[in-house]
Amino acid sequence: MRLLRIALATLLALTLTTAAACSTGPEPEPGPPPKLAPPVIGTEGVLRVGLDLSYPPYGGTDKDREAGIDVDVASAIASALNLDLQLIEVAAEDAPAALKNGSVDMVMSVPFTEDAVIGATFAGWYIESGPALFASVDTSVTPADLGKTRVASQKGSEAYWRLTYTLGEEAVVTTETLREAFDALQTGDVDVVAGDALVGAYLSRDFEGIGFASQLGPATPIGIVVSTEATELESEIRQTLDSLAAGGVLDAIRAKWVDDLPALDVSTGEQ
Repeated sequence: MRLLRIALATLLALTLTTAAACSTGPEPEPGPPPKLAPPVIGTEGVLRVGLDLSYPPYGGTDKDREAGIDVDVASAIASALNLDLQLIEVAAEDAPAALKNGSVDMVMSVPFTEDAVIGATFAGWYIESGPALFASVDTSVTPADLGKTRVASQKGSEAYWRLTYTLGEEAVVTTETLREAFDALQTGDVDVVAGDALVGAYLSRDFEGIGFASQLGPATPIGIVVSTEATELESEIRQTLDSLAAGGVLDAIRAKWVDDLPALDVSTGEQ
């Protein structure tokens, strides 16, 4: 009797599964049409975005998936334009060449400087960064204190060149990476770390009791460039970034990656 009940239950389950498989539900409604199409973009239905996946938190990989500020912003832009997203490895310095040969529609993480946008058009910015100081959250450190403290900085970084220019090379503990500078701060070998504000804020999450102290110099807007001939795409990207900013999306992405890093001043270097 028990075997019969099991058999009947199994038969019922199979019947229900088969009925569900054979039923024809309503066709899914098509999504909204793409806001851009060739020749404004290079591929029908796809926004091809160039970014550097070797520079967290702007771009990197997490569990074999692309991740980072640039990935999130690019995804938000593609979604707003009703386009699929294709990520293509392109360093910021290679942006003009990639845009010229048509392999991408736009490139992320390009600093808004005269040299960086030669051969391309700046279509708006979504974040800013610059040299900053990091220290124990129990202390207060400003650039005026640097002559009296032990400071570490990654060799070749903007912060490093600023420090060596003002204090001399002998006053700076040089490290190969910014993480090594944070290691020295945590072990007490130095009192302050100088480095990129966004990268430092991202790294500091791995070091308990260490956080942003102050800016070391003015921040630079970081944004998107398109081909010099892509006037319609430039306008659409600019409007989309404005909309994402107004809706709080860009702030939410920033907070996701750098927590409570305060807004950085792009003019004076002061908070």
